[in-house]
Amino acid sequence: MRFGCVGPIAYNPRMPEQASPWRDRLSFAANFLRGELRALFRGERGRREAALAAVESQATRDDPASVLRTLDEFGRNRRFLMNVGDEKGPMLEDLVKKAGPTARVLELGSFVGYSAVLMAQHLEVPGLVVSIDNDPTARRVATAMAAFAGLADRTEFHDGGSEAVIPTLEEPFDIVFLDHWKGLYQADMERILAHGLLRPGAVVVADNLGKFFGDNPYLPWMQARADFESTFIEAHIEYSELDDAVLVSHWKG
Repeated sequence: MRFGCVGPIAYNPRMPEQASPWRDRLSFAANFLRGELRALFRGERGRREAALAAVESQATRDDPASVLRTLDEFGRNRRFLMNVGDEKGPMLEDLVKKAGPTARVLELGSFVGYSAVLMAQHLEVPGLVVSIDNDPTARRVATAMAAFAGLADRTEFHDGGSEAVIPTLEEPFDIVFLDHWKGLYQADMERILAHGLLRPGAVVVADNLGKFFGDNPYLPWMQARADFESTFIEAHIEYSELDDAVLVSHWKG
C-alpha cells in the first residue's frame, strides 16, 4: 500500500534483481556527503543552523506554512534534512486535526522543529507538542524555529535522552510520533505505556520503518500487540525516491 491508503498490509520486499538496500544506502550516502562537502567548501554552517538561517532570511515570520515550504526547499535542493517531509507530513496533519485543537502530542526526535511546526500549527492553547531530543543543538534550533513560526506557546522542547525524560512526563498524550534513533522505538514505547502516557484512542506514528533502515524489532512487536490496531503504509524517504514506510497504530486501551 502506498502512502495515503488505509487498511493493514504485510510488507512485501522487492525482489533482489529489482533493487538492493545496500546500493540504495551507498547512493544515499554519496549524495549526502556531496552536499555536506559542498557546504564545507563554501564555509556554510552545520545543517541545523543553516536550515534555521534559511528560514529566518527567506520565510515569513509567524507563518508556519512559509516555514515548512522553506525547509522543504532547503532539504530537497540544498542539504538533506531528516524531516518527515511533504509526502508523509500530511498524514500527521490529518491525525492532529482529528484529535482536535487541544490535543497533546509527544514527539521523539526534534531535529530542526519541522514536524513540531507541522503539527502545532493545528493546535490552540492548551494544545501542545512536547518534543524530546538528546542533542542540545536540536533543542536550540527547533525552539527558535517554532518561535519564528509563531508557535512558541504550543511547543515545548526537552534536551535529554528519551529514557530520562519520558518518566518525568505527567500528562498523557493523544498522538505519539517516533522519529528518533530507530533502535529505541520499542523500548521508548514500552516506557510510554508503563508510565500511562497514552490517552484513550491515542495514535502512535513510527517513521522510517522501510527496508532501507534495516529490520526494526519495533515493527513485528507493535503489529503483534492486541491492544493496538496497526496499519503499515509505504512511502518514500523525505526528499527522495527511496522506499520507506510508516506504521500507524491506534491504541484500543
